[in-house]
Amino acid sequence: MKKLFVVSDVHGHYQEMIDALEKAGFDENNENHLLISCGDEFDRGGQALSVYKYFRRLESINKAIVLKGNHSMFFIDYLNGKSVSPFNYIYNGTNETLADFLMQSKPFETWCAIGGMLDPTFGDFAIWISAAKLDLQAWYPDLLQWLETRPYYYETENYIFTHGAIDGKCEDWKEPKKEVYDGRFTGWDACMWDDGSFFGSEIKNTNKTVVVGHFGTAHLRSMYGIESEDPHSILTREDGRVIAIDATTKLNKRVNVLVIEDNLLEE
Repeated sequence: MKKLFVVSDVHGHYQEMIDALEKAGFDENNENHLLISCGDEFDRGGQALSVYKYFRRLESINKAIVLKGNHSMFFIDYLNGKSVSPFNYIYNGTNETLADFLMQSKPFETWCAIGGMLDPTFGDFAIWISAAKLDLQAWYPDLLQWLETRPYYYETENYIFTHGAIDGKCEDWKEPKKEVYDGRFTGWDACMWDDGSFFGSEIKNTNKTVVVGHFGTAHLRSMYGIESEDPHSILTREDGRVIAIDATTKLNKRVNVLVIEDNLLEE
């Protein structure tokens, strides 16, 4: 029996995560403690590199499981050159991640200022991110492979941990058929982009409790008319089938920690 400490969507808020884990009693030296992150470790907070180093170190001693979130894909797309669009840099907080990993404040904006570009274009961003990618690959040679190989879920005897959702209607939840955004994302990639509907959906293909992040608990309470004096706190569905833990950390500098006990499948 392991004691599981579960976080999600810490979004580069390293100190807030550490404070919350300490308050919850997580002890990396306790052989029965295991930390699980349900994705979105980066973006929107200024300590992404510290978050990365922390999880990599804990993984190396088998004390952490780190899952893939949709913000992982933003970072992956920049690192492998798949995207040269400034959209996620501007609107989804990837500017904070790149600034911390590159150890520069406002790296694209600084590059533009040095070059005298007062009105930068999409093309200017493409040039900059292509160069920044090479620096990131040189400084963190294992980063891209690590991001790409994060699992979509982690399963214990009684729980499934994932970022946004499982496909609760297909024959085998491990092989999801879900599609979102007109088929732009399919399978597990689509599950990462759940719009909150999973919290209220029927789950036909497993009896396990599903723990998710991605969609803030305050938003879910608003969607489903659930009142609470603490709207950002952990939210458990009335039938116990789904537990949502995303505290929308960017807004309130808070990280929820779900603490449960369960047997690992390999034990």
